Amino acid sequence: MFCALPVGSYEQHGPHLPPTVDAEIAEHVAREVAERLGGVPLPPVYYTCSAEHSSYPQTISVSCESFVPYIRDVLRSAADKCLRVVVIVGHGGAWDAVSMVARQLNYEMGPRVMPVNLWAYIGARDHAGSDETSVYLAVGGRLAGRVVETCEGDARLMRYMRVDRISRSGVVGCLRESEVSAERGAEMLRRALERLLAEVGEFLRMQV
Repeated sequence: MFCALPVGSYEQHGPHLPPTVDAEIAEHVAREVAERLGGVPLPPVYYTCSAEHSSYPQTISVSCESFVPYIRDVLRSAADKCLRVVVIVGHGGAWDAVSMVARQLNYEMGPRVMPVNLWAYIGARDHAGSDETSVYLAVGGRLAGRVVETCEGDARLMRYMRVDRISRSGVVGCLRESEVSAERGAEMLRRALERLLAEVGEFLRMQV
């Protein structure tokens, strides 16, 4: 048995997307993984480390210092009940914390927790730009506002500075209406899931 736990955020995604984007996408992927491989999908974790977006009104964030012990307890309990836990991390700001905690728990308990950096599989080039917006539409998401074409900042800089220093709109990278479609997002997800399912299958075959 295994459980699939989505980890997202509640943070700004420009003027056209709701703050729950990361959690909704992660939840969709967690359901797909659980359904195809015989697991149990868990409800998402919404409030995580989003300090890079904290100057925007649509963001509710916790410090990573608070998040680390919390997610450790969640994963330890989930591993106790589910045997294995696949953590679908849909928010880049939470990835380092989840990855570190998973590694520590695995050293202690054996291969029980597999953290997945979802955006590394999808290969999106932006935050709230054409790629992320397309993926969100592909999982059934709805726009919260009008798509206004913009190119601001570089998504790689989000590891090093607050978003308001590189983007006024909250979009990091390029948002182009001609590039936004559910069909394009679905193809990005299809490729990501193909690789992800193979790797999760390998993890589940490991002896505990």
